[in-house]
Amino acid sequence: MKRILPSFLLIGLFCQAMLAQTAGKNYEFRNGQWFDGQGFATATWYSTNGLLSKKAPVKIDSVIDLEGRWVVPPFGDAHCSSISENPSAANTLGQYMGEGTFYLQVLGNTQEGRSATAPLLNKPTAPDAIFANGAITCSLGSPFLEYEGPANKVKNPAQWGERYAELKTSQKMLGNGYWFIDNKAALSANWDKIKAQNPGVISIYLLDVQNNGGKEGKGLSAETAKLVIKKAHGSGLRVYAHVETAEDLRLGLKLGADGFANLPGHNWDGTGETKKFELNDADLKALAKKKTPLVLLISHAQGAANRAPIQEFHKKTLKRLLDANVNVVMGSDDPQRTLRMELNYWFGLGQLDDARTLKILCENTPRAIFPKRKIGKLEDGYEASFLVLSDNPLSNVLKTRVQAFKVKNGVLLK
Repeated sequence: MKRILPSFLLIGLFCQAMLAQTAGKNYEFRNGQWFDGQGFATATWYSTNGLLSKKAPVKIDSVIDLEGRWVVPPFGDAHCSSISENPSAANTLGQYMGEGTFYLQVLGNTQEGRSATAPLLNKPTAPDAIFANGAITCSLGSPFLEYEGPANKVKNPAQWGERYAELKTSQKMLGNGYWFIDNKAALSANWDKIKAQNPGVISIYLLDVQNNGGKEGKGLSAETAKLVIKKAHGSGLRVYAHVETAEDLRLGLKLGADGFANLPGHNWDGTGETKKFELNDADLKALAKKKTPLVLLISHAQGAANRAPIQEFHKKTLKRLLDANVNVVMGSDDPQRTLRMELNYWFGLGQLDDARTLKILCENTPRAIFPKRKIGKLEDGYEASFLVLSDNPLSNVLKTRVQAFKVKNGVLLK
């Protein structure tokens, strides 16, 4: 006879040692309110072999009464920078799981950082992640200093300029944290080495290409970017582009970039004009038509001195993006924190549309990270991964933090 277990009694009895015992079991989840992308609908769902089903399996091991609580897909961080090169990666991954972020995309890392973190990932108690490995840029282009500084024991970014002559000739992390690709010959010479590192996605830099493409301190030229994207697509790899200006984004769209790692002007200091960062209606239409993921990274403005004009720019831009149905996704790009800071910043902008923000967290972002997986929705045949919330997030999206329990691929988590 199957057992009916009140959710909080059930979860209160779980401990880490029992997690493996739930794998492969069939569950009935009744009396829950399930997110459909716009709102919540009362329904009964089943978890069978790690997948969601509307049809009851022949055998049900346990019936779990959700007691009217709210169920949403797990979150994703499409620009995670806090688990590679981090000696406390295990703690950070625990924080990600605690907030309900099950999917991570790392758009820059060393092989050593990946090797140290990989054993902690892609299992029931930890997030799933993909790594871009070294970023592809021009000679002495961004982000080589971010890797050469620490490799030469110069960890303070303020000192990189003082020791630039030394760092630019060091290149200890070339072919690891970054790749210098300036032309077709360099790409041909290095592509097999890039693929041998098994990237899950390719990361490129397009920084003011129209004026400074291929120049020291910037990123790829337009011609080289075209070659890289074509080569990556030929190898079945997606390409995310880091951009500086609106023109960079337009170029990326034209060349077929699969996603953008940041909003143009995400690091604007609040002085001068924003014209070169502003996306026009045609840009928004093109982004929406292609459903190209756009990571914003706007919480970088937290420490800016001229915060008021920056927030106004972000508030205006976010509204235009959402109203145009652009595939906005969420990412943190913070070496010490999880996704929480970015979500807090969005909330602090005021007049946040909770339903659309929840959709970005739960649907847009996970599917941008793993586009071939059936995640990001609570539908028949999708992975049985979800969060059971204690309060309605449509009244305040920050209420997603209060979770009764979680399920990852059919495994119940404390």
